[in-house]
Amino acid sequence: MNNKKQENNQIKAERRERKRTEKRSIKGEEVIYIFEKVLEGWKTIRIYNTMIQMNPISEIIKKKVETISTGNCKVYPSELTKERFEYYLQLRENVYQFHSEKEKEKEKDCIITSDSTVTK
Repeated sequence: MNNKKQENNQIKAERRERKRTEKRSIKGEEVIYIFEKVLEGWKTIRIYNTMIQMNPISEIIKKKVETISTGNCKVYPSELTKERFEYYLQLRENVYQFHSEKEKEKEKDCIITSDSTVTK
C-alpha cells in the first residue's frame, strides 16, 4: 500500500516536471547560455537576437528571455548532466547577486529630494 502511494507520488512529480519544462519551451543549456550572457553584461534583446540567429527554428520569445535573465527559471536535474546542473545552480546565484548589486547601484545613484522627486 505504502509502496503504491510512493509510486503515484513519483509519477505525479514526473508529470509536473514534464509539464513545467514544456511550458518553458527552452532547454536547460539555453538557460545556462542566457545566464552567462547576462553576467557578461549583454542586454536581453541582444541575447534574444543571438539565440534566434543561432537557431532560427527555436520557440524562444523575447519575454521568456527577459524572465529567465532575472534568474527566475527552474531547470530540473533530469534536464542536464550532474556537472552542468551544478554549474546552472552557481550561475543562477550569480545572476541573483548581479541584479541585487545593480539595484543597489541604482539606489545609490538616485537622490530623493524633499518633494519626492527623483533626480540623477
